[in-house]
Amino acid sequence: MSADRYGGMTGVRKANEEAVEKFDTTDLSGGVMPRDLFEDWYRRVQDTARLMDMVRTEVLPRPKMELARIGVGERMRRGGAETEGTSSGSASVDTDGIQMDAEKGLLSWDLQREAVEDTIGQVDEIVLDKMAQQWAVDTQDLAINGDTTDTSGGASQAFLTQNDGWLKILNDRSDTNTYDHQNGAIDTSLWHESRSTLPNKYKRSDAINEPVYMMNLSHIEDYEYDLTQREDPLGAAVLFSDDDITPFNYDVYGFAAWPEDTALFTYPENLIYGIWRETEIEVLDATDKTAENDLFARYFMRTRDDFSVEDEGGAVLINNLPTA
Repeated sequence: MSADRYGGMTGVRKANEEAVEKFDTTDLSGGVMPRDLFEDWYRRVQDTARLMDMVRTEVLPRPKMELARIGVGERMRRGGAETEGTSSGSASVDTDGIQMDAEKGLLSWDLQREAVEDTIGQVDEIVLDKMAQQWAVDTQDLAINGDTTDTSGGASQAFLTQNDGWLKILNDRSDTNTYDHQNGAIDTSLWHESRSTLPNKYKRSDAINEPVYMMNLSHIEDYEYDLTQREDPLGAAVLFSDDDITPFNYDVYGFAAWPEDTALFTYPENLIYGIWRETEIEVLDATDKTAENDLFARYFMRTRDDFSVEDEGGAVLINNLPTA
């Protein structure tokens, strides 16, 4: 009985050890993650972090490069006579670029031997899931709160100064629309005044580019609670979760890492996340630390990424929200 048991465990262990060779840097081109594995990994990142799935993602062939941006104004259609050619009276098209300067990010973790021995499955699946989950949570946090000028000190400063996130970028740009909320409550005036601040040309009606509200999750919970106090069908619908919160037919999304004093009204594709395609994996399975701590292996992932905003005019920063 015990022989069969340990023999079976040995078989699982052997299969898992063979699977980890997929991540061995000797089997990869310079330790670079293969394209199909990279796409699988980033799909898991998007599945883990909702905001990262909403925004525009660009896989960068070079760490420093320019993304195309074309602005054609509000109206381009015109009338034309039979004899009029394509060049006469054509409106000008303004071309511009979005500068991406990807900074190096590192993720490291230790895979316990017990996790391999006790799991019936492939080590590559364990590693991909662990890597994707941690990268998704941390990168979404940095995308929201990153500030290279942060002076909070300690581990918080080391994390936040890796890169400027979207809120910092919008704060620094002069053409960003702002709305300073006055009455200290998450109520109808907040939704109305902030949407009125966004120029009409950005209030698109197609589902992909429609603007949404983004804020701290606690504010949405507070607003939902206030709605449940109403003695009407809307209050009952919110109480029993039959309706989503859609003030003036715009969706609202809450994120735990979002700062409480700020919200954002923009279309998600306006926020850009660029990640360098040369993502590297390193596996250390024969070091003093792995032996001393009975580790299966130590894993390191290195990549470069950057955040940007395509058009600050298409965003409204909402300030002065109540904090706990």
